[in-house]
Amino acid sequence: MIGMPDCPVVNCPLAITVMTRPMCGGCMERWRKTMMSLQEFLLLEKTISSGIGQLPCAVDRCERPRTTVPAHLCDTHHLQRLHKLGGISLEEFLAHPKVIGLAGLGPCKVASCYLDRVGRQDPYCKAHIARLRTARKQPGFDEARWRRTDKAICTTREVSLRGMPDRLVAELLYGLWVRVESGFKTRPECLRPLYDRVRSQHVQSLEALEDPAAAGFSREKVAIIQAAQLALRRLNTTPETERVKDVWDLVVFGHTGSLSFTALRQEPLREAVKVWMYDDLPRRRNRNAAGHARAVIKAMALLSESLWLQRPDQGMAPSAWERGDITAFTNRMGHRTATGKLTAGRRLAFTRFVRRVLLRFRSLGLTAPGGLLEGMPTGFALLPEDMPDEPEDTEAGRELPEEVMRALCANLDVLEAMSNTETRVATELLIDTGRRPDEINNLPLDCLDRDPDGSPVLVYDNRKAYRLGRRLPIGQETAATIVRQQQRVRERFPTVATAQLKLLPRPKTNPEGTKALRDISTAHRKWVDSLPDILIPLVDLQAGTHITRLVPFDKSKVFPYAYRHCYAQRHADAGVPVDVLKELMDHRLISTTQGYYRVGAERRREAVDWVTALQFDRHGNRVWRTAQSLLDSEHVRRAIGEVATAYGVCREPSNVAAGGHACPLRFRCLGCEHFATDISYLPDLQAHLDDLLRSRERLMAAFEADDWARAQAMPSNEEIRRVRRLIDRVRADLGDLTPEERAQIEQAVAVVRRSRTVMLGMPRTRQPLPDVRPPRTLLP
Repeated sequence: MIGMPDCPVVNCPLAITVMTRPMCGGCMERWRKTMMSLQEFLLLEKTISSGIGQLPCAVDRCERPRTTVPAHLCDTHHLQRLHKLGGISLEEFLAHPKVIGLAGLGPCKVASCYLDRVGRQDPYCKAHIARLRTARKQPGFDEARWRRTDKAICTTREVSLRGMPDRLVAELLYGLWVRVESGFKTRPECLRPLYDRVRSQHVQSLEALEDPAAAGFSREKVAIIQAAQLALRRLNTTPETERVKDVWDLVVFGHTGSLSFTALRQEPLREAVKVWMYDDLPRRRNRNAAGHARAVIKAMALLSESLWLQRPDQGMAPSAWERGDITAFTNRMGHRTATGKLTAGRRLAFTRFVRRVLLRFRSLGLTAPGGLLEGMPTGFALLPEDMPDEPEDTEAGRELPEEVMRALCANLDVLEAMSNTETRVATELLIDTGRRPDEINNLPLDCLDRDPDGSPVLVYDNRKAYRLGRRLPIGQETAATIVRQQQRVRERFPTVATAQLKLLPRPKTNPEGTKALRDISTAHRKWVDSLPDILIPLVDLQAGTHITRLVPFDKSKVFPYAYRHCYAQRHADAGVPVDVLKELMDHRLISTTQGYYRVGAERRREAVDWVTALQFDRHGNRVWRTAQSLLDSEHVRRAIGEVATAYGVCREPSNVAAGGHACPLRFRCLGCEHFATDISYLPDLQAHLDDLLRSRERLMAAFEADDWARAQAMPSNEEIRRVRRLIDRVRADLGDLTPEERAQIEQAVAVVRRSRTVMLGMPRTRQPLPDVRPPRTLLP
């Protein structure tokens, strides 16, 4: 009942207390001393020790216990058989007419003992008689106290609660029941000494054990006692009784953790915030409700601190609050941000919290006559102009380099060995799907679905935005990973309904597989820190020369949520339209998605420096820009002095001013002196050459067209030769670079192409998603 399975050895009455072992501890010791296989050993019958337990006498209707388990008879019948009946056999003795059953002598007088007395002279069981002989040798021995506090006799799995007050017994049983319901396994070897020590403390209730650690309890027993005390406190607690306290147990409200209002120094403000929180908590349905509530309390605590320091009365009178107190609060928030105690984003969030709470105070009637904040002035409110500026979105640009991702994916086996399979699968799904960690951890077992065309789809819940049943297209390899995990879960919990199971069940305290995996951040951090240094190339400019060095990557930047940034950035780099990526990421605002398409000024400038060094005119001649002033002007020219074409840029002023719509050559750019291209347009040039060749072949086969129409539409041989020569020149110069320079050029090209947005209606060449994962098996 408490999670301990029976030992499979024949005739063994004990339980398996270590789940990784195939049998109990005693049988494991006996098996290690033999040369037998596990299957052979399990078939051997275990011999019960003669000193364990207490069985009734074999004589019919005799209520006295046996002398020993193998003896079959109590002391009185044993003596009768030996001395009065001449030592006849047991069968003859049991059938003898003079042998009759005897009344019991009563229970052992030790309070905790559940065995019977064995003699008329001694009021104890046989084991306690032996213990009493030893105990009497100690100076100052008190037999009455010994009766009340001595331990029960350990037999098989029995745990004695005798000798304790009824209330304490009920509390201990209720605490054990709550522990079992929570999925914890409790070993009898832990319960026996725990209850024996509680009995020796002479307490009437668990409330009297204020500090179990100081009372001599071990760490495991302290955890059991504290959990039982917490369960008892929650037993009759309701939201109505909890709301008046200064520290709330959020479990009563359906959340986790606790919420403290003690940082609010003014009692009217503290009580008003309690009313606001009691009204607001039911509206918080996501898993981060407790974190949001604590953030609001922290923001209001900063307002309380400002009133405490600024007001002559320390802000105790709400009617005296005024506009100047709001000004003081906003100035303190700015000071905390300037000194690094508060980030810009946190400052904005806290200010919004305070503004929303103050407005809600009025709608809740707290400022009305008789309210908690009676007389609070109207001017004591945050206005829209009091709000700090919106900080720049820093979510984009936090993706991990490909070298780091490849190293992490290559060491997923190490993660599984250090933690468990569920943590490894969760990490794989984070990398493949870009979902938030909480969304992956809480996936149901039947999270894999198929579109009408058979393509796999991941079904998940976006609890952050209250969107349930979201569908994300995934690859076949990711689907195979999910299928393998589904099979493992079904094998582990074969009798539980599929609708109740989680895809990633918690490894511990989860006997039915209905509890989701907890946060994997700790296991993930240990894994990342255990890996050897991951080297990434870093380019320095020294004396006008680019030098590539391999430096270790900062492992603190590798955390589970970073995989979401990597997923978004990979798709943005590959040219996925912003509206499509918004749906893939399940963003509420497209501005959040657009951040992945913006390239920072420093990052783009470095890319432009590299790409400009491989710039060509329409004849394929390389344009050298050695002067730093010309290179600096290139950044401005890219912004206002050029317009993108299908496979390069145009710098003709009138065409630039018209946004690319005033070109009389109709995209015959290679015949114009204002055209230039660089290494970043190489895929577009190759695509243009392929289009010219395909068009020429189709036109040559179109016999139904007139000659003049075919001649006008036919790509000229000169244009084809010009494009082919330009491609060859670009590739030749690229081949002259060192491997380090070529790798840097490829990275710069990806950055520049990502920032290119104007294509004059011509199709873009979408870059494939980089494959950072090692080859995987599609089917289990």
